[in-house]
Amino acid sequence: MENTYTYTARSAEHPERVVTFTLYDGRVSVGAGVPLEQVTRIAEAARAEEEGAEEETAKPQLWLKPLAVSLVEQSTTPFRVVDIDAGADDDWLLVRGWIRMGGLRLAPITLMSGQVDNVDAAHAFVAELGRRKKARASGPLFLNLLDYWATWFVASTVLIGLFNLWRKRQYDEEQKEQA
Repeated sequence: MENTYTYTARSAEHPERVVTFTLYDGRVSVGAGVPLEQVTRIAEAARAEEEGAEEETAKPQLWLKPLAVSLVEQSTTPFRVVDIDAGADDDWLLVRGWIRMGGLRLAPITLMSGQVDNVDAAHAFVAELGRRKKARASGPLFLNLLDYWATWFVASTVLIGLFNLWRKRQYDEEQKEQA
């Protein structure tokens, strides 16, 4: 993979929350990482259990999070670069991606939202993503509206409504001619 760019966003408030974004070939893969602190806590809990100092409440919570992270990573496929929107304001990073169904955008999901510990890297990521999106953009902006299921639903509803209105007028004219 040529021209790969990786950014790891770590929450400033909760350092155990880590998300890694990798930009490559017009795609963005998202990985929710298990930070070193969490691995250390899991190892400490296992060592404490071996020594006989059981912590019943801490053990299930420590193992549940890596399992949930693993399931999320397995179920997500890379997003297209044009389907990711990111913005950084001071130390706050917001990254949203669009889920596609049938090739059209269906619904947005928030991939990252919160204060990050490395502000400069967050701004550099937003700038790089913007540059890559601009390089991938094609066609006039108004045609981008056709990339959403909602647009097609509204357009179909309007067309059906107009067709029904035309049919009703035709029917009314036929009734007047017969009378």
